[in-house]
Amino acid sequence: MGAEGFSSYESSVFIKLIERVGKWIAYGLIIFGLLSLWVYSREKKEKQQPEVTTEQPAQRR
Repeated sequence: MGAEGFSSYESSVFIKLIERVGKWIAYGLIIFGLLSLWVYSREKKEKQQPEVTTEQPAQRR
Protein backbone atom coordinates (compact mmCIF):
# COMPACT_ATOMS: atom_id res chain seq x y z
CA MET A 1 0.00 0.00 0.00
CA GLY A 2 1.62 3.19 -1.14
CA ALA A 3 0.83 6.87 -1.17
CA GLU A 4 -1.60 6.23 -4.08
CA GLY A 5 -0.59 9.28 -6.09
CA PHE A 6 -0.77 11.90 -3.32
CA SER A 7 1.72 14.75 -3.32
CA SER A 8 2.93 13.99 0.19
CA TYR A 9 2.66 11.33 2.86
CA GLU A 10 0.86 13.73 5.20
CA SER A 11 -1.90 14.45 2.70
CA SER A 12 -2.28 10.72 2.10
CA VAL A 13 -2.73 10.04 5.81
CA PHE A 14 -5.09 13.01 6.19
CA ILE A 15 -7.28 11.96 3.25
CA LYS A 16 -7.48 8.36 4.51
CA LEU A 17 -8.43 9.58 7.99
CA ILE A 18 -11.16 11.81 6.53
CA GLU A 19 -12.45 8.87 4.47
CA ARG A 20 -12.65 6.63 7.54
CA VAL A 21 -14.44 9.26 9.63
CA GLY A 22 -16.78 10.02 6.75
CA LYS A 23 -17.59 6.34 6.35
CA TRP A 24 -18.62 6.05 10.02
CA ILE A 25 -20.66 9.24 9.80
CA ALA A 26 -22.42 7.80 6.75
CA TYR A 27 -23.16 4.55 8.61
CA GLY A 28 -24.59 6.57 11.49
CA LEU A 29 -26.80 8.61 9.18
CA ILE A 30 -28.07 5.46 7.47
CA ILE A 31 -28.96 3.89 10.82
CA PHE A 32 -30.60 7.14 11.98
CA GLY A 33 -32.65 7.30 8.77
CA LEU A 34 -33.81 3.70 9.09
CA LEU A 35 -34.80 4.22 12.72
CA SER A 36 -36.67 7.40 11.78
CA LEU A 37 -38.60 5.55 9.07
CA TRP A 38 -39.44 2.77 11.52
CA VAL A 39 -40.74 5.22 14.14
CA TYR A 40 -42.71 7.12 11.50
CA SER A 41 -44.37 3.95 10.21
CA ARG A 42 -45.31 2.88 13.75
CA GLU A 43 -46.86 6.27 14.50
CA LYS A 44 -48.74 6.20 11.21
CA LYS A 45 -50.17 2.75 11.99
CA GLU A 46 -51.26 3.90 15.44
CA LYS A 47 -53.06 6.91 13.97
CA GLN A 48 -54.91 4.80 11.40
CA GLN A 49 -56.33 2.37 13.95
CA PRO A 50 -59.43 3.75 15.65
CA GLU A 51 -58.98 4.16 19.34
CA VAL A 52 -61.18 1.69 21.16
CA THR A 53 -62.11 2.69 24.65
CA THR A 54 -64.14 0.38 26.80
CA GLU A 55 -66.11 1.93 29.57
CA GLN A 56 -67.01 -0.37 32.38
CA PRO A 57 -70.52 0.09 33.80
CA ALA A 58 -70.80 1.41 37.33
CA GLN A 59 -70.80 -1.43 39.81
CA ARG A 60 -73.86 -1.73 42.04
CA ARG A 61 -73.57 -2.57 45.72
